[in-house]
Amino acid sequence: MQGLVNLVNDLALAMAWLLPMACYIAAWIAFLTGAWGLWQQRQPQNPFVGRPWVPWIGIVLSGVFATFDRILTKSTSSAGLDTQVALGASVTGYTEATTGSVISGTGPEDAILSIVSDFALFFEMFGAWAAFMAVVAWNASATGKTNRSKLSCLIQFVFGVILLNPVKEATWILNHWTTSG
Repeated sequence: MQGLVNLVNDLALAMAWLLPMACYIAAWIAFLTGAWGLWQQRQPQNPFVGRPWVPWIGIVLSGVFATFDRILTKSTSSAGLDTQVALGASVTGYTEATTGSVISGTGPEDAILSIVSDFALFFEMFGAWAAFMAVVAWNASATGKTNRSKLSCLIQFVFGVILLNPVKEATWILNHWTTSG
């Protein structure tokens, strides 16, 4: 089990190093395509005939991608999770569990919480990437590059934000599941 936890946390660390780079690259691409689109609206070969909002979406999304950590932090505080998200900061890895905390614990709830806390960094990074890809998909949907609905992008973003604090969410689910069942 320890080897699997180490592997998954190493993958999460790699995802944590790649996400800020992806955010800044997406910010530059969105800004350049938005500026190019604004310039093209004055040209006779305007590709945005009937869709004048497309370049402005690129300009706004460049700011969204450049400040993605603050947007995720505000989204988690709106969801009541109070998780501070920092992209580009030093990422800490997995710390081994103490000998007193065995996986079995005192019941199945303790075992689930122990497993979730062991894989918490992976869940957090998966949630951040899911939220990032939801914004990218929303851009593609808003500009007409895909037929995906904007509501599905919003749902993906919400579930990505929920995954940013997996231990709190697992505790909430277990508390509501055991009291209602």
